[in-house]
Amino acid sequence: MDSIENFRGRYEFLSNFYRHTIVGAGGIPYTTNEAAFQAAKTTNLLERCLIAAAPRPEEAKRRGRLITLRPDWDDSGRHIVMRAVLRAKFADPNLSRQLLATGAARLVEGNRWHDDFWGDCRCGQARCARPGRNFLGRYLTQLRTELANR
Repeated sequence: MDSIENFRGRYEFLSNFYRHTIVGAGGIPYTTNEAAFQAAKTTNLLERCLIAAAPRPEEAKRRGRLITLRPDWDDSGRHIVMRAVLRAKFADPNLSRQLLATGAARLVEGNRWHDDFWGDCRCGQARCARPGRNFLGRYLTQLRTELANR
């Protein structure tokens, strides 16, 4: 297998929408990495709890668009947080084994919702004609290498 082109089906565990509880800052449990990531955008405890209470990851993402951004939430801040929530998720031995089982496959968060930052949109529209930056896939690949070298 040369490449995993989306994080659905057999590879759903790679998605930030995959249900898996991680504990974030302040001891708040989040049911997905998406919720933990969105909540990390703010220092407001009430807003973090509102995101943690979202019934679905899509709702956590929506709520994350409505919060007060922390002062250091810039390009580097979001990368630091994404790597941290991925490490927290894949600290689970079962999930880390699954990630390692992807071998040397290129990991691509292929999507149709125009996310060319964390993934690579394949919607067919002209605005998504160039390959996305795929930071999620890249960070998963880096983490897989770290786990393999332990």
